[in-house]
Amino acid sequence: MSDVKHAHSSCMALLIPLEFSSEVKQILIEENLYENKFRPRRISEKLALPIRENYENINAEISKIMPHLNSEISIEELTLEINKPNLTPAELMFSNISDWLEDFAAKKDKTVLLNYIPQKWELLGDLALLPSNAFTQKEWNEVLSSCQDAEINQLWKIICDSLGVNRLGRQQEISNDIMRTSQVELLLGKQGWVELLDHGVHFGFDATKVMYSSGNVTERHRIGDIDMKDEIVIDAFAGIGYYSLPMLVRSNVKHLHACEINPNSIEALHWAAKKNNVSHKLTIHEGDNKITLANLRNISDRCHLGILPSSESVWKPAMECLKNEGGWLHIHMNVAEEKIPAWAEETISKLKIISQDIGRDWKIEAKHIEKVKWYAPHIRHVVLDVHCHL
Repeated sequence: MSDVKHAHSSCMALLIPLEFSSEVKQILIEENLYENKFRPRRISEKLALPIRENYENINAEISKIMPHLNSEISIEELTLEINKPNLTPAELMFSNISDWLEDFAAKKDKTVLLNYIPQKWELLGDLALLPSNAFTQKEWNEVLSSCQDAEINQLWKIICDSLGVNRLGRQQEISNDIMRTSQVELLLGKQGWVELLDHGVHFGFDATKVMYSSGNVTERHRIGDIDMKDEIVIDAFAGIGYYSLPMLVRSNVKHLHACEINPNSIEALHWAAKKNNVSHKLTIHEGDNKITLANLRNISDRCHLGILPSSESVWKPAMECLKNEGGWLHIHMNVAEEKIPAWAEETISKLKIISQDIGRDWKIEAKHIEKVKWYAPHIRHVVLDVHCHL
């Protein structure tokens, strides 16, 4: 089988250990020393970064910032791939896969295969997650079943290079168990741990073991923008800390109680709490929240209920967690677009009944409805901010 066909040319390149390549590349760009005409090339455990001809002082520039790398970098003339100009990642992936298919598909079949190439993916650090149906169609299965492992790995590597990542996975449906376990399939790469920085908050998790939704970014930012100074907050479905961490880092909570049943999510939350220097403000309650919430009655100023499609099963224990004088509920739900106003009214009515049942004479008001994202056609993920007070 021939390699995917690209134009190559010789270029001076800086060889740098992989773990420092991103930082060094940024230095080269800032110093106008990076040659973006070429694509970087991995050579064993180093990355060859293309550099411009005025590279005489490059070691000095890097040493100013990263002196420990002096003995680990070198400059060589190498043959590097020439970038295809002005192509989006989707266009570049299409072009590169088209080249790869030259060895495997007739012209008619190739057109069908190319029509199935995904146009969307999720980026988690240096890991790209393709949709669950990517390269699983009958036509693609026929091609891939005829390939050697090395040839399939070459395809995954081509996709990684096109998207500017080092690892590739394929989304699967979130399991229907109580822990909502991630079922991501790794296509290229040995492990699924990723680290992200979002709006000043560090997240870390294994994408093959726990769920992370990039689509909830606006709500993570919004909840972190709410002033919660001196408040005791409960997150009833903490996960890896999608909402717990923004509240801990940015909302300035006094203390947060995180309820979570998945050990992999708890491990990630511990890691992130330490990374964000908020461990002293966090208590994690492991297990079924119907049990753990019962141990947190009458202590909180605010309870966050971030589970889909519905959090109604814990509305009562969540209200019992609020202090006698009341507090706030943030209720996540999937609701048909045209039914959102009616759902909000119905929710307030149900909460009033619960309030009476638990002996709380509260006024209960809907203060805000946030439309987070489309969950499915005509179905919205919404958050209802509810104020319970005397």
